[in-house]
Amino acid sequence: MVRISGTGSIGTVQKSTGTRKKGKASSKKSTDRVQVSDAETLREVAHTMMADMPDVRLEKIEGIRDALEKGTFQCNSKKVATQIVRNALSERTW
Repeated sequence: MVRISGTGSIGTVQKSTGTRKKGKASSKKSTDRVQVSDAETLREVAHTMMADMPDVRLEKIEGIRDALEKGTFQCNSKKVATQIVRNALSERTW
């Protein structure tokens, strides 16, 4: 038996390879399954995630690296802690 489900043009395929004897119902259940990921959906999710990511500013990264090497880097620890908490709360599904 093959079951195909999904919302897009490509869905999930599950295949059961259990054996049955003709004329009698088998009491043995099959647990074999094959699942094929919906590649198009995965691509769409990846594109959405990439679009939501901020641009990397190499100049800023290099400036921070230089300041760390010189020992002159300063940061606002309260601001950093606040942002960490905001990010953690936004990732959780309530």
